[in-house]
Amino acid sequence: MKKKSSKPKRDNIPLKVRVKVLTEAGYRCGVPTCRWILALDIHHMVEVAAGGGDVPENLLPLCPNCHALFHRGIIKRDSIYAWKALLVSLTRAFDVFALDQLLFLEKPAIAKLRVSGDGVLEFARLIGAGLATFELESQNGPLLLYSVNLTTSGKQLVSAWCSGNREAVKKVLGASK
Repeated sequence: MKKKSSKPKRDNIPLKVRVKVLTEAGYRCGVPTCRWILALDIHHMVEVAAGGGDVPENLLPLCPNCHALFHRGIIKRDSIYAWKALLVSLTRAFDVFALDQLLFLEKPAIAKLRVSGDGVLEFARLIGAGLATFELESQNGPLLLYSVNLTTSGKQLVSAWCSGNREAVKKVLGASK
């Protein structure tokens, strides 16, 4: 005999809503230190059983590992809310490519990265927003090479987002205006 579940019956999340939520996160896990791209679950920030709906504001894509870590209590609810808030605010100000660049520039090995003038243009949105800066590093004949690095504000934003601290995120976003 089949055991009946006490959980409320859930409908599938409408395709339009799923696409909006996945697009907002760049079809990647919403955890900034993960950003997994293959298999993604749509996580309800407020569970359906607690009255949470299938609306983009209540949904965040998570890879199966991060989703399981949340349900085991390893990833805290406040972190989920902070990451969602920052994703929403950043994707309204920047495209997902710029968001990924922000996370890319935060990596220590990138400090040695050198790019051409065209490469600097790729980071123009971050540079224009004061989150990154560039500096001429070397010239070899007509070839100019630049370093691109996060500014203090850029580093603080990445740190606040990755920590999941909502107050730190608000402070950095407020200061960058």
